[in-house]
Amino acid sequence: MMQHLAFIKLRHWEPQIRELAAQALAAICVFDPDYTVKEILPKLIDLCLDKALHVRHGAIIGVSEILIGLSGNSAINQRDTLDKAFKSLSIKEIQLLDQSDYRGKFAEIYNKLST
Repeated sequence: MMQHLAFIKLRHWEPQIRELAAQALAAICVFDPDYTVKEILPKLIDLCLDKALHVRHGAIIGVSEILIGLSGNSAINQRDTLDKAFKSLSIKEIQLLDQSDYRGKFAEIYNKLST
């Protein structure tokens, strides 16, 4: 289920489907946090720099919702892993902002996400 949401539905052409998939990932990631952190999160962080706009958007909201879902679960102590994820995401964000194609529709979506 997590694989399908993360790598199929987060790439959907319709933004509302991507947003719903990300919210669903946040809700179910607490059931298997180790798998989420080791398998899903790194791949989604890498997809944040994909050339396709809809893939980037889905990856960014997927990562953000997973981090929100994991941080809200007091049963797991993933502080080091979450810190690493935030650092990796920060590096990817800098690379994303440095890309010359950061303008237009993606800038609008990215600015919406960052507020």
